[in-house]
Amino acid sequence: MISKHDCETQKPARRNRLSPRASMGRRDFLSRALQMSAAGLIVPSFLQTKEALAKNSPLWNLSNAYGGGTDHTLGGKTVVMIQLKGGNDGVNTVVPYTDPSYTQIRPTISIPTEELHLIGGNVGLHPSLGPIKNLFDQGKAAVIQGVGYPEMNLSHFRATDIWMSGSSSDEFLETGWLARFLEGMFPNFPNELPPHPYGIQQATQHRIPLQGDRGQTGIVVENPESFYGLVLDSYAGTFDDKLRPTRGGREVGYVRRVDQETFGYAEAIEAAAESGSNTLDYPNHHLGRQMEIIARLISGDLGTPVFIASRGGFDTHGNQLERHAEILDQVATSIAAFMQDLENQGLADDVIVMTVSEFGRRPEENGGFGTDHGTAAPMFVVGNGVNGGLYGNAPSLSDLDQDDNLLVEWDYRGIYGQVLRQHLGGTEEIVEDVLGGTYQSPDFLAGSGGRGGTRLHPVSPTLHAPYPNPVSASRSRQVLLRYELGQAEPVTLEIFDAGGRRVGALRNGPQAAGRHQASWDVGQVAAGTYMVRMRTPDWRQKTKLIVLP
Repeated sequence: MISKHDCETQKPARRNRLSPRASMGRRDFLSRALQMSAAGLIVPSFLQTKEALAKNSPLWNLSNAYGGGTDHTLGGKTVVMIQLKGGNDGVNTVVPYTDPSYTQIRPTISIPTEELHLIGGNVGLHPSLGPIKNLFDQGKAAVIQGVGYPEMNLSHFRATDIWMSGSSSDEFLETGWLARFLEGMFPNFPNELPPHPYGIQQATQHRIPLQGDRGQTGIVVENPESFYGLVLDSYAGTFDDKLRPTRGGREVGYVRRVDQETFGYAEAIEAAAESGSNTLDYPNHHLGRQMEIIARLISGDLGTPVFIASRGGFDTHGNQLERHAEILDQVATSIAAFMQDLENQGLADDVIVMTVSEFGRRPEENGGFGTDHGTAAPMFVVGNGVNGGLYGNAPSLSDLDQDDNLLVEWDYRGIYGQVLRQHLGGTEEIVEDVLGGTYQSPDFLAGSGGRGGTRLHPVSPTLHAPYPNPVSASRSRQVLLRYELGQAEPVTLEIFDAGGRRVGALRNGPQAAGRHQASWDVGQVAAGTYMVRMRTPDWRQKTKLIVLP
């Protein structure tokens, strides 16, 4: 049971549009600076090295640390990661409309087939995802189904840590996969600082994404509305009036220093915003404004290779239909506007957009006409360098894992790995070190090097819970036993009673990799508790079966 305290509360987005680039007086600047300090524009910790602190001027000496002519970009390539906060319902995002269980287990929130954007593979996109369907038809959108990891954690906070750190469910890392990659690609960091932040993270103050082993690799903006003001309004970076040696003067001096440290990269960001542009009007909502900022900074040649945007509201425990439609529309329209803006400026070839969410939702709807925390969900990757198409199998709503959740087909680290290798130019050594191994993925990026085509999960064999369980010997008679193999190997599937006597032998011999099932007639055994045991040469697993009279 997920407690309500584990469900994120979303604040309503501000609807007012900030004014165009107006000159900012000193009083207005100080006011805005204080707002941004409170809003969470965090000073990169690499600016707070012991040497800089000893000089008591971490930013005023920043230019002295720049790495000369070193290229601090990743070949001009950029990744924009959009976090769908709350756990996106994958079943109603990429809908397996031909699965007969879909309307049976979702009688209220299932979406009529005629409203879907069909993309083949017996699935259709949610009605709000028309802009993504247009990109899909142009070959610029990859839809990757069944993404997750083994033994998925269904807590918002812990699951987000896992996705942002690039770890397994039993690992606890304090650094982000993107940050570790940046440190691997720029080994002289932080002794040699870039003229721009390596990463900009908006709308979430999560500590992990840009936190590396050697410091903070970018800036974190909790409130993108304040950041929007910085980008579109003038910035005054120095104070030329002398403060009086009074208590008030010392306090104002302290505030000024905080402001200077807070705006570590403000001049670079403001310069990029000044020279950059947007060629169209973006949707006037929370995510649209974030994507507008990113496009303008890319247009202004900021040089930052990693941007993180965020949209909350996906924790749809109740009244899901209308709410889910609205936020998916915001995601789709923001991505479409962003890609068209870059296309208009000849910048689209170097940028990809990737969506992530901490988990999916359960197959069935709940009593509140919503869905609860589940496992696998789809990811979208969009860009001119994408091998557009549908990857993976439509999720089965009846062939489930031992907790009656969706099966995972691709480990999310395989998706990350292909982005790091193929788009950002990471070496095999760096990528493997960042992700703790090599994971397979479909070939959704151009020149992805043949890592696709084989389902990653399960890495080891998996025996699912019997169905139905309990089972009535006088009524159902047949119980279904489902299992999976990651590779071809010999399998023994047996059933034992409470006394350890074997009462059934269902499999004994070699079987191919993939999904399998066997049935057992319980009509000839007494009521009681039985154990189903599955063995391969290097593995064994048991599950309990209850037979009723």
